[in-house]
Amino acid sequence: MNLRGMADIGYAATTVGAYDLYMGLDYFHALFDESGVPIVSANVYDESTGELIVEPYMIVERAGVKFGVVGVLDPSIDLRTHRDVETVGVTIGDPYAVLSELVPELRTKADVVILLSHTGLARAKDIAGEVAGIDFVVVGNHSAFSADPYEVSGAAFVQPGYKGQYMSDYRLSFNADGVYEGYTGKAVALIDTVPSDAVMALALKEHKLAVEGLSKDQAAARAREREAKAQARQAYVEVCVGVNDSCKRCHQPQYDQWMETAHADAYASLEEAHQSTNPACLRCHVTCHLDLPQDGTVGVPTLLRSVQCESCHGMGTDHARDGSYGTVTAATCSACHDKENSPEFDYATYAPRVAH
Repeated sequence: MNLRGMADIGYAATTVGAYDLYMGLDYFHALFDESGVPIVSANVYDESTGELIVEPYMIVERAGVKFGVVGVLDPSIDLRTHRDVETVGVTIGDPYAVLSELVPELRTKADVVILLSHTGLARAKDIAGEVAGIDFVVVGNHSAFSADPYEVSGAAFVQPGYKGQYMSDYRLSFNADGVYEGYTGKAVALIDTVPSDAVMALALKEHKLAVEGLSKDQAAARAREREAKAQARQAYVEVCVGVNDSCKRCHQPQYDQWMETAHADAYASLEEAHQSTNPACLRCHVTCHLDLPQDGTVGVPTLLRSVQCESCHGMGTDHARDGSYGTVTAATCSACHDKENSPEFDYATYAPRVAH
């Protein structure tokens, strides 16, 4: 889905990331060949041949201006593979060495040199300091975004964060002779006020439905094969008892108030979004989330769906009657309402909405 979206949007170029190699080199080549998305990388080599797995750079021309785009991958990055893939089959070279050779070459062919640096921010800054001639650095493999443009060693840094939450919009200026004069830019938050493209939104929904259906099918198949170990597959430790089996019996008024909150519908919201098998979402939309397996085969018991009492007050098996049980603080909420998932969350404002 990511590549389909990139192709439809009209990406000029991308570079190799760790997860692109998750299923091995053959799958990687098949995937990008089918998508048609241009990809470059100057320091990722086929382990068996010693050759680069893609072109090191490309020249993109827009409005008469030539942009040289080169990419590198962090040599210390963790290259994880799917359980059915024994090895990624690549080696990663020194980005400083390859860029020291390629950037001067690019400067003879392009008006602007852009580095797609899937290296994290610290290494990207080091590269900008050591390799002269880079105009723009697009920072990958780094979660934080920068709302405003900034420069390191003369290179402008584009830092849009990750998970598609922000888009960096930089505009370049050239004089009448085509000489580069400068840029302006900012990161735009892709929040609900930004209208969705109808075609892309439909494609995304279809993708989510397909992934959800596949995950459920895989979970059911594994359950049939390992019926005797179904409970182990779900990996729940019997420490959370669920609101209906315990809390409700003694705390009916609190239960009734909880039922009016968004917490009570947290799992249903995932089902509506077709994310009910996504471990990254489930961790904050069910109770006892730490016991969920992370391989997409989760089957959440009905009695532990949504954000119940134990999510905030602690496990029912730890219940005490000396006043020490159930205290809720800002830290309790921030475990899920963090900057990534709830950027506007304010404890003093939101806590009264669920207080009981």
